[in-house]
Amino acid sequence: MTNAITDIRDIKGLVPVPLGLWWLWALLALIVVGGIALWLWKRWKPAVAAEIITPPSAYEVAVRELQQLREDNPPVEEFYTRLSDIVRRYLEGQFRLRAPERTTEEFLYEVAQDNTLAQEHKDLLGTFLQESDLVKFARVRPGAADMKRAFDAAERFVRDTQPVPAANPGHNGAGEDREEASRLQVT
Repeated sequence: MTNAITDIRDIKGLVPVPLGLWWLWALLALIVVGGIALWLWKRWKPAVAAEIITPPSAYEVAVRELQQLREDNPPVEEFYTRLSDIVRRYLEGQFRLRAPERTTEEFLYEVAQDNTLAQEHKDLLGTFLQESDLVKFARVRPGAADMKRAFDAAERFVRDTQPVPAANPGHNGAGEDREEASRLQVT
């Protein structure tokens, strides 16, 4: 038994690990991997437009929706509903008037108290919205001439109240306005 006891040796002390340059290699590898990751990210990320994309103005949206309405040529009730909605959204976007969520009477009362619109535009708007309400709620069935008149009134209102672009030297937007107005004419 004494032999078995002498075979067991005691634990040696801690052996120091040589620090050497392994940490330098690890740091260099980390920098290389980070650089490759950065390069890949810049290469494949979605390209950001050079200029800031601005949403279309209320006028542009209304003109586009009027054009679409004219092209779609929906049934009478849908026509007046969409036409009224286009004008109401335009009023909200252009003049910050809460037209879409109010009744025609509430809205016209608010417009009458406000000086945002000229009296001519207030009258045009009142006639147009009341006629639209008759079609939508009283089931009045106007003819093709009445629909054309309503469309022309909505288009004229939008065109007459469009924002005035900032002065741009050497640029005359009148030709563009005429071109856009001619595209909107009901055929």
